[in-house]
Amino acid sequence: MKGLYTGHLPKGLRDFKKPNFGLGARQLDRALINASLEQLDGVKNNTHKARLPACRNFAEFLKEHTDVKRLNMVEKRHVELYGEYLRERFESEESLSASSARDYLSHINVCLSQARGDKKLKVEATKDLHFPPKSGIATEDRSVTQPQHDAIVSEASDEIVVIAKLQRHFGFRFREAALFDSSKALSQYEKTGLVSLSRGTKGGQARTLTIDSDEQVKALALGHKLQLRTGHDNAIPQQERLQAFQCRAWREVKAIDEGYLSHGERKFFACDYYTKRMGVAPPVIAGIQHGKAHHEYIAKTLSISLGEAIEKDKAVRLELSKLLGHHRVGITNAYLG
Repeated sequence: MKGLYTGHLPKGLRDFKKPNFGLGARQLDRALINASLEQLDGVKNNTHKARLPACRNFAEFLKEHTDVKRLNMVEKRHVELYGEYLRERFESEESLSASSARDYLSHINVCLSQARGDKKLKVEATKDLHFPPKSGIATEDRSVTQPQHDAIVSEASDEIVVIAKLQRHFGFRFREAALFDSSKALSQYEKTGLVSLSRGTKGGQARTLTIDSDEQVKALALGHKLQLRTGHDNAIPQQERLQAFQCRAWREVKAIDEGYLSHGERKFFACDYYTKRMGVAPPVIAGIQHGKAHHEYIAKTLSISLGEAIEKDKAVRLELSKLLGHHRVGITNAYLG
């Protein structure tokens, strides 16, 4: 059985005008692997070996989610989207930790910099994407603020406004919000008071949502209005593929607010939900350390025992994790602290 490609050094000086910057490989993943080897002076050490899965994963991501065929076509937005993809993997899979997600992004930054000869595509996990620390426990509130949200709503295209509203008030992922049939959901709500979500979810796992705010109903009505005008069953323009739409949406919101990340709408939902259900703010908003200190804060604020505080906190986090499309209470740490 043929082993996985581990790289070789291109002969002589590279011609950066050639496909894949002259790295001596037609395939994008192999070109990245060659760049890694070049950066390490040809030594296939543990650092190089650790980069191999990241190079292959990034190439697979580009193939599935973009139209990029060569390294020369990669733009910073593609690396940012890959970072968002890693965040979703970390939050949805126990097999990829917050630490590993950060390492993957770091490896791609190094390999792309070596391939290009510059750092123009570098994307930092904390500064640019607001990743939680390697522990997976957030220490800052990275929710989209109301002024940020209002700016998107007032300046973005109708379909992106609908998605921002759905993410903020339902906690949807971008993909879920983009593929959501608001007209069908509004009809469901009017008949049953509930809404179901299945399209675009991880593993196609459906989840049922309870409507408990006017803002949620308004978001559904706004999406329904858009769909009546377009004749489509979701927010994506009919002539666009999801991948192309996602890249366009990224460019559009960045032009309005460079610091805007749609995932921050989901974080707003999480913090808002927790605060309303618990009667106290989560650690990232209260400014109190995750764990015992916050449990003591809950007990004191609500005048309940420490044991009751721990159980209540766990119950609300479990409810929230299910609404966000997860099955692990621990994943709420990345949103709430």
